[in-house]
Amino acid sequence: MRKLLAVLTAMGTENRITVARKQYIKAVQEYNVAVRSFPSNLTAMAFAYQAKSNFTVDNEKEIAKAPRAEFGPPLAKPQAEAQGTAK
Repeated sequence: MRKLLAVLTAMGTENRITVARKQYIKAVQEYNVAVRSFPSNLTAMAFAYQAKSNFTVDNEKEIAKAPRAEFGPPLAKPQAEAQGTAK
């Protein structure tokens, strides 16, 4: 059960990271369009605003791998925990 909870928590974190990454990419694209489009590009030139680069990662293939979940038999409890005594 603990493994399942850990896997689900990790998957939830991955989903939040993915959503945040997509929102960032969209915001950068909208900013770049505004900086390059007339008439907002006049203001951008006056204040030296430049187009920003999009989000990139070095190990994209590694990030694309989904987390692996194994639902095997439960692990044996340590002797102290099984007997109800704490160290």
